[in-house]
Amino acid sequence: MGFAVPTLRSQPAPDWLEAIAPGFDTVVRDPVEYRRLADKFSEGMVWMPARDCAIVYWGFPMQPGFTPEVAGEGDMQRAIMAEDYAAAYALGTEILRRTPVNLTALYWTLYAATETRQSWEVRNSLKGRYNNLTRIISLSGDGVSPPTAFKVVWKNDMYTYTMLELGLEIGDGFLWDDRWTEFEVTPSGKFYHKSIFYEQWAGR
Repeated sequence: MGFAVPTLRSQPAPDWLEAIAPGFDTVVRDPVEYRRLADKFSEGMVWMPARDCAIVYWGFPMQPGFTPEVAGEGDMQRAIMAEDYAAAYALGTEILRRTPVNLTALYWTLYAATETRQSWEVRNSLKGRYNNLTRIISLSGDGVSPPTAFKVVWKNDMYTYTMLELGLEIGDGFLWDDRWTEFEVTPSGKFYHKSIFYEQWAGR
């Protein structure tokens, strides 16, 4: 995947991001360095340094041509529901070619890869990438209030993280001040709050 010079941010990286990924702004302004880290992530390392993974994930919206809507996600999930795992795997592979740090696509592509008995190397690569993303999302906040919301790049990643990583059922969703999304959740032993908050990071 090729990367052009990103559009420069008008404001420095926020404190939460600088704490996870020191030097974030410097790296995302350097297309060679960003591509190096993006390629490293796409190799599916089992344990990628949090700083590098954070730069790739939250730096992705700053790359030219980024869109918050991901073409093909709905088709992939419908293929999963229809148990057409070969089609789901093909769709997921194409989505990941365009958006390699898409948490939702990684999860469902891994699921389809397992069902279609893809090689251990393929499944391990997908699992490593998924685990690296969930780890850094967990470092971005605690999800219990707007100021400490989890930060994700794509809207569907909110649902994926809530239901699959936290193991919670989502009820109604609300938008706060056009910035934060609040989901009512079914309390469980793992998460004691009745709501969980996300901020969709757009590189601002």
